[in-house]
Amino acid sequence: MTPTDQLVRPVITWLILVYDRNALERFPFKREWYRFSYNRATDKEAAEVLRLLGWQRPQPASPAPSPSTEWQATYEVSLRHTGTSPEILRFRHLFDRVGDDANAFADSDLGAGLLSVSLPHESYFEDENEKPINLTAVFDSKAQCTSGKNARALVFDQPESVLRFGPASPLRADLWTQKDADLLAQLFDVYRQLCQSRWINSPCVVSPLPDGKCNALLPVEQDCKAVILPFRQLYSKDPIDDLFNRSCNIHNRHCPDSHPAFAWVEHYKRSFNTFLDKPPGFPPLQCQLTGKRYLDAFAYGAGLVHASGKQDAPSEELKALLAAHPRELVVMMYHYILQTLLGYVAMAIPVIHQDALHWTGSLGWTAPGKPNSQTLFG
Repeated sequence: MTPTDQLVRPVITWLILVYDRNALERFPFKREWYRFSYNRATDKEAAEVLRLLGWQRPQPASPAPSPSTEWQATYEVSLRHTGTSPEILRFRHLFDRVGDDANAFADSDLGAGLLSVSLPHESYFEDENEKPINLTAVFDSKAQCTSGKNARALVFDQPESVLRFGPASPLRADLWTQKDADLLAQLFDVYRQLCQSRWINSPCVVSPLPDGKCNALLPVEQDCKAVILPFRQLYSKDPIDDLFNRSCNIHNRHCPDSHPAFAWVEHYKRSFNTFLDKPPGFPPLQCQLTGKRYLDAFAYGAGLVHASGKQDAPSEELKALLAAHPRELVVMMYHYILQTLLGYVAMAIPVIHQDALHWTGSLGWTAPGKPNSQTLFG
């Protein structure tokens, strides 16, 4: 780092949520502000922190633009985290607590810019001793206050909280069939296809303009088409599809309702179906179609699944959407619905997989017998 760089380094702040076991009221979490200490960091460490935060040295100022009252909103939906890399945690010891947001910026020359650490949502917390703590440990602590020191909490959206209970000892082995094993294997295969698709890492960003048009960066056509049939298997209510619901039912037919895995799988099955049965509530686009009807409008209304539809409603609903809203926002909401559904599936998959592997592996129940896409085409 050159001497000139050292003179124009930005202020770097980090707002950390703290679970304080000594507090009378542990919730909501405390908000503690920290600030990066250039004095305690080596030049190499400072340079690496700036790189992780995407800082670029300021360029000479351009003439100020003419005043304008117009502003532009930008919407993004993505399963990828686009904030700060978790690598920043290697430099946590170089951030000093400053008490509050006023002190975080006090006596600072912000001419070089202001950067903030932005980790994935609910991925990093600290305790009263500035030690990392996850949400599972937080709610374990809460449960132990009322139920004893050995209490363990089930924390939705934190899969480690349920996986630690281990696989369920199953019920009704006589009801397990080859078709059950094959169906669960199909669920795992479809999920793998979606996670390895180019679609899942594609940008989906839309900025509406004052003239009614949009700037947009959307997944390309081929990547969108590649995930249509795998997704349709998951959510279609056709009795030969409905893969997610049928798999959850198979799991909970054999998992005792006293095991945490039962409640976990039932929760995400219910969330999946509730989302499909209600308008998605996507703020940039107000639409009264349910999630399921919206997906059908694309699949059938645009002829993406069948050459001809059994009914005209999907086509008419797609036409109405495109007539009322910019095409880019209509497409973005489609991706938002798919990503939300995949999020529910992603929470159930580790639990179903852990149990199915135990039942067919350790206990010798009938294993999957038909080839999957990976063995067929891989």
